[in-house]
Amino acid sequence: MNLRISVAAAATALCLALVGPVLAQAPSAPPDDPLPEAPGKAVVVRVCTACHDASQFAFARYTPEEWDTEIAKMQGTGAEMTAEEQVAVSAYLAKNLNSKPAAATAPAPPAEARPPADGKPPL
Repeated sequence: MNLRISVAAAATALCLALVGPVLAQAPSAPPDDPLPEAPGKAVVVRVCTACHDASQFAFARYTPEEWDTEIAKMQGTGAEMTAEEQVAVSAYLAKNLNSKPAAATAPAPPAEARPPADGKPPL
């Protein structure tokens, strides 16, 4: 009887030793809040999630103009917001869910480094 308990305990310990590290590396659940923290987020959550879950738009990537079109479309289907809230929603979406992140502006090369307008090499 004592031997059976020892075998069972050894089998349990072996299973934990083999499965434990695998469970520890299991991917965690997705975050509950997919929207980035930034100014205007509270307005976006209040206005936009009144009708649908944030996950429906949090991973969309549009230009600022496309976001404005989406906002107008949502207003046409009943989304209620003041003019100030519309500006805040538009700014938040354009900055945080933009299809083209702001590019760093590089200075223009000096005139002597630019190719000639006619495409011919200088003499």
